[in-house]
Amino acid sequence: MAYTMGGLFIKMISTSIKGFDSELGGGIPPGSIILISGTPGTFKSSLAFSIIHNAAKKEGHSSLYRLLEQSQKSLLGQMDKMGWPMDDAVRKNIIVSDVGRIRAAMEKFSTENDWLSALKTYVEYLVGERRAKHLVIDSLPVMEILAGSPNKREYLFGLFEWLRSLGTTTFLISEKSSQNVDYAEEEFLADGVFQLTLTPIGDVDLQRRIRCIKLRGMAHNTSMFALELKSGKFRVAPAI
Repeated sequence: MAYTMGGLFIKMISTSIKGFDSELGGGIPPGSIILISGTPGTFKSSLAFSIIHNAAKKEGHSSLYRLLEQSQKSLLGQMDKMGWPMDDAVRKNIIVSDVGRIRAAMEKFSTENDWLSALKTYVEYLVGERRAKHLVIDSLPVMEILAGSPNKREYLFGLFEWLRSLGTTTFLISEKSSQNVDYAEEEFLADGVFQLTLTPIGDVDLQRRIRCIKLRGMAHNTSMFALELKSGKFRVAPAI
């Protein structure tokens, strides 16, 4: 979907969720840093992967998925079962690197055995080499632990400054123990925040929900919507 912003004609990034782009005012502005935040089991990684899978399949866009919590094989196996297979049309446009691959790259990209420095140099190399338009970091809390910075605020400011310099549309996945937890620095620094929740329905059911808390430059709807997944396609519906 295209959108006119400041007199310029801009093609928005689709969320791959039927009915949700229009609630955002047209989609995600390219170059944004989007925080996908939620409690366990709310489809955070699945949503991020579906966005880049959709971009690869429909637009031919290249994407990088930096996976810090599980193996590449595990993630791709799960995504295949959920309806986003790495077929030939997608495989050439999505690079998934897990911790093992990133550590192996440290010898090539860092002379000081600095994990964060090696990761940044590796990402910068791939963004330049593959002309990647999208970057997913899964997850932000694990990246912080691996970076080992004693000052979280200083680390986050530096991280966001670096992400903006890449020019990619970036999706940061962050887990919250509860939707009632106070906002953190990353939510203020991000251009957009998608909040995903599991909400009790009656005594026995749970409903997955999504809402856009923040999206800079867009007249977006902040309402909560039911998030449904069927046959590899997300859609929103009125929350019960």
